[in-house]
Order: sequence, then structure tokens, then C-alpha cells
Amino acid sequence: MPKDELKETLSKTLKAVIIIYAILLGLFYVVNMLTDKLPKPYHKRTISAEVTPWLK
Repeated sequence: MPKDELKETLSKTLKAVIIIYAILLGLFYVVNMLTDKLPKPYHKRTISAEVTPWLK
């Protein structure tokens, strides 16, 4: 495989990975924001420090 072809392939692959990562990251924050606004039975729970001491 010639160097020019390899550089082009790596460039396209890197762009695709960055785009996929950005989409997933954006989707995560959108879903996180939407789940923060859910009503009482479906809301996010806050877990106390006594139950999860490793999260202190």
C-alpha cells in the first residue's frame, strides 16, 4: 500500500472515529439532561454515602 493511500485511509478513519465519538458524547448529554427532568417514579435517585462508601 503506498504511503499516500495509507495516509488517506488513516485520515478518513480518524475523522469517522471522531464524528462517532462526538455523536455519542452529545447523545449521552442529551439523554442525561432529559432523564433529569423525569417525574417522581422515574427520576434519578441520589444514593447516600453510607450505601456507597467508594463514591466519597
